[in-house]
Amino acid sequence: MMHPMVEAADRVLRVLQAFGPHERDVSLGDLAQRVGLPKSSVHRLLVTLVGHGFVERDPSTRRYRLGVRLFELGSTVIHERGLHSAAHPVLEELSASTGETCHLAILSGLEAVYVYKVDGNSSITMSSRVGGRAPCHATSIGKVLTAWVGEDVLRQLRGHRLRAYTDRTITSARALEAELARVREQGYALDLEELEEGLRCVAAPVRDGSGRVVAALGIAGPRRRFQDGHLDRVVPPVVQAAARLSRNLGYVEVGAVPAAV
Repeated sequence: MMHPMVEAADRVLRVLQAFGPHERDVSLGDLAQRVGLPKSSVHRLLVTLVGHGFVERDPSTRRYRLGVRLFELGSTVIHERGLHSAAHPVLEELSASTGETCHLAILSGLEAVYVYKVDGNSSITMSSRVGGRAPCHATSIGKVLTAWVGEDVLRQLRGHRLRAYTDRTITSARALEAELARVREQGYALDLEELEEGLRCVAAPVRDGSGRVVAALGIAGPRRRFQDGHLDRVVPPVVQAAARLSRNLGYVEVGAVPAAV
């Protein structure tokens, strides 16, 4: 017979493992059925997990998804393999060639979460940090991450108050949808001082072997170095770096000829 504390821990782990790898969110009923526990018991476990950031609850749909706290705890593993290790040489090279700060971010709810950062060699220090969050509507990495998501996330964006961080921040759902359509069409996103005065950014999508956008790769710098003419020179290296990282993750662009073995 299990010790009560061990049994409680076992139940928590069973709930976390009940989230499927390809599911964006899951209902309480489905989770209860998968772990073989009453809905009331699973609900109590979920309340605790939500409180600690291991699970997130969408108040509009009442469905649950894994929280970014799991990433933060698993950062040691990610540091050694997967997306992090694949991104390391790409971001280091991009930062070295441009002299600017480079980021890699993933989507969590309606926010981007930084999972990797390489500081540039300039005197400007970015306030961003690994594990930190940024609003999707006001950042280039956030726009990239939401441009290719499903309708459920877009629906949340439409009903979400878009906070103005500067006088350039997009604050209407209609304007944001038009911006995301432009991002999909051109293959990259810009942040022209929409989150912070004097800071400009460029980002492009990173895809996995299935073609799904799993991260955004971005570069940031001060306005004086990111004037319009310089932005035109920065965009291609960012797009190329994101494409290189995508290839490292197994993505093969449609129409591309695989390299000979």
